[in-house]
Amino acid sequence: MSSLDADILSVKGHVETLRKSARFPYWRLSYADFSLLRIADYCTVGEEDEAKEMVARLARWVDSHLRELNSVKPPSYPHLIVWNEKELGKEIATVRRTIDSKKYLIPAAERENFSRSLERVEKLVVENKLEKAHSEILSLRSGLVSRLHRSYRARLAVIYHNANIKGFGNPVPEGVSVGLYNAERTLAGALNLIGERDAIWIEDFLELYDSLSKVADRLAPLEKKKR
Repeated sequence: MSSLDADILSVKGHVETLRKSARFPYWRLSYADFSLLRIADYCTVGEEDEAKEMVARLARWVDSHLRELNSVKPPSYPHLIVWNEKELGKEIATVRRTIDSKKYLIPAAERENFSRSLERVEKLVVENKLEKAHSEILSLRSGLVSRLHRSYRARLAVIYHNANIKGFGNPVPEGVSVGLYNAERTLAGALNLIGERDAIWIEDFLELYDSLSKVADRLAPLEKKKR
């Protein structure tokens, strides 16, 4: 083996060392790959002097990057929370505390569903089905956040209706209409039926009613134009 062949093998080995390093970006090896191809071309056509020059340049490039690589501190990895039994237990306790402290915003039937879901998650933890328990508790937490957000938003709708609909539930004068349901008496009857199950759902209904009324108001001009 000639000295040139030995130098080429040596520099190739150093390039592969850089390539296999997790801390050296692959795109920075484009110069090395190009140089190795050019060295092979020079050797093919018998231009050994040019090949030696390219090998020397590539060797200097590799040496500088190896020194840089060795001087860089190992990367510090972020702290990751492992969803083990302890962490899942903390999450379950947090969700249960939220349900207990915000129960006035959650209808009784939905509270029962949340409680059953928590019991199911606890059972999965006991059975060591941690991945499934993790997925279930995240879904449960998202559902709870959605319910609380809807309750808070619905309460604003109740305030709006209380401020704009006077004498709610009383006999309605002829010709007075409200939104999509035409009469306050019809709306009051619907709310009475809903309230028999849970008063919180009245707030949800009013929020939906208010949003539908806005949709109807937007569509009304279009209908008039069609006529």
